[in-house]
Amino acid sequence: MDQFLVNLGAALQVAIVKSGPPKGHRRPDTKKIYKALESVENLVADRFDGPVFHRYRGRSPNVKPSYSQKPQKSVEYLWDFSFSRYAIPQAIEKSSATKITKGKYELLLVAESELGTQDEICRDLLKVLEARCLVRCLIYRQPKRGSDCREFHDRMLRVMHNHAQFRPRNEMWLLVGLTWAPGAMTCDVRTLNRAGTAVVSVAPPKPA
Repeated sequence: MDQFLVNLGAALQVAIVKSGPPKGHRRPDTKKIYKALESVENLVADRFDGPVFHRYRGRSPNVKPSYSQKPQKSVEYLWDFSFSRYAIPQAIEKSSATKITKGKYELLLVAESELGTQDEICRDLLKVLEARCLVRCLIYRQPKRGSDCREFHDRMLRVMHNHAQFRPRNEMWLLVGLTWAPGAMTCDVRTLNRAGTAVVSVAPPKPA
């Protein structure tokens, strides 16, 4: 397994758990999930080089955008969250943005967060499959019972294989399953085996 994916999954798991459980019977706060994703930017930048920018709806204006003279507010762009090499204002040649002089604009990581029904989760999984990027991430509500969880992961695998462009040997996946109850939340990070036939833990348990 790619060590970068292991490190990325571990860092994201720590950040999500650190954000704390939801209050009462509410769902985990989406903005906190985006903040957790934002926290792994340096790992992504170290792996893929180039100026890396994060984007999600409702993000506060970046206080030091290197592509512009002043802070820029981010709006949603196709997926819930993304890291890209260079920023969209640079790719579209916005007047206030600095020009791209080396390399090209590219999506590095795309993430969807869906904590609703399994149908809603699978629909967002389909959206992630559409992305042309280096890392695909789905944050979802996982069933609490082990047997139900395995059954749902089997369904997710079928959804992936239903997509004509699914190429598991050439893709990096993070499947981040959340379960929660009043005052408690757990986060399990998984990926796919090379054949794309099984969901496996990103950080296998250490032998006793």
